Amino acid sequence: MLFFLLILGSACTTRDAIRDESEAGPEDIEEEPYDGKLLAQVVFDTVDYIVPTTELMQPFIREFGDGTVVDKVMIRKVQETKEDDPAYYLVGLGMQNGQFRSMALSLDVAADNSLYLSSKGSKHMCQAAAGCGFCYFTFSGNQITGCECASRAPGNNCVHKVSQQNTLLKNVSSLDRTRNKKK
Repeated sequence: MLFFLLILGSACTTRDAIRDESEAGPEDIEEEPYDGKLLAQVVFDTVDYIVPTTELMQPFIREFGDGTVVDKVMIRKVQETKEDDPAYYLVGLGMQNGQFRSMALSLDVAADNSLYLSSKGSKHMCQAAAGCGFCYFTFSGNQITGCECASRAPGNNCVHKVSQQNTLLKNVSSLDRTRNKKK
C-alpha cells in the first residue's frame, strides 16, 4: 500500500512539473530585438533628415536588385484625411532600361516623432510598363494600395509588388557612423 501511494504521489508531482513548464507566461517568451535604424525626425510637419538621402541611394539600388538606378530618395508623409493617423514612407525613385521604378518602405514612428526603418517594414514597388512614363502609388487612408500610371491611355499601366519585409539597411554600417557624428 505504501508503494502504491508513493507511485501515485510522484505521478502527480511529475504532471504538475510538466504543466508548469508548458504554461510559460508572456514574460518567459524571448522577443527579437528591434532592428530599426533612425533615419529622420518630424519637427512641426517638416522632416529633419538624420541620415542624408544620398547615403540611401546605393542601398536602394541593391534592394531593387534588377539594375534600377536610383537618383532620388525622400521621406513622404501620407494622410488622406485629418482623422487618419499619418504614415511615413522612405521612397526611392529610379529607372531601369528607360522604364520608371519606385519603391516605398514603411517607416515606424516613435512617440517623439522619430522615423525608423526596420527590416520588418513593408516594401511596395511600382514598375512602369512600356508606354508609361511615371507611376505613382495609390492610397487608402494612410496605406499604399497599388500603383497607377500618370498617363491613363489604354495599355499604359504599372505593376505593384508588395513584400512584408525589406533588406535595405542590411550590412549598411555607415548609418551608425553618420548618426554618431550628429550627436
